[in-house]
Amino acid sequence: MDGAEDLASLLHEEIDDSDRSWTIGELAREYDVTLRAMRFYEAKGLLKPKRDGTIRLYDAENRRRLQVVLRAKKVGFSLIEIRDLLASTGGREPIDRRKANLRERLLRQTELLEAQRAEAEAALAAIGEEITALDRALGLPAASA
Repeated sequence: MDGAEDLASLLHEEIDDSDRSWTIGELAREYDVTLRAMRFYEAKGLLKPKRDGTIRLYDAENRRRLQVVLRAKKVGFSLIEIRDLLASTGGREPIDRRKANLRERLLRQTELLEAQRAEAEAALAAIGEEITALDRALGLPAASA
């Protein structure tokens, strides 16, 4: 994984304060998200574009925030958890402490996803048993796995 893609780097990297800005369409294309999703993230307070009339303009900080949102969604965080992650970047805690907190969040997320996987596997096994019972009841040949 490229270092710029991981949450620790995205959350704690220095932001280029250049005057560069992007429109909603430019960022949506660059990150392959819909305009509707961009507006939704704005409505939830995850993105905070400036306005020039009806045009939304996103600065480098908003671009980074979008990258965090997309990466955090990829690892299964809820939008509330993502909002908390974004809020933690401006804290007064030392960066190493914030990274340790992020690590703890990721470990908890791993546990949650492992539990969900176990539940899904159990449900699939139960479905397989039900299908087998129905096949027998219908006089169908046993399905091969």
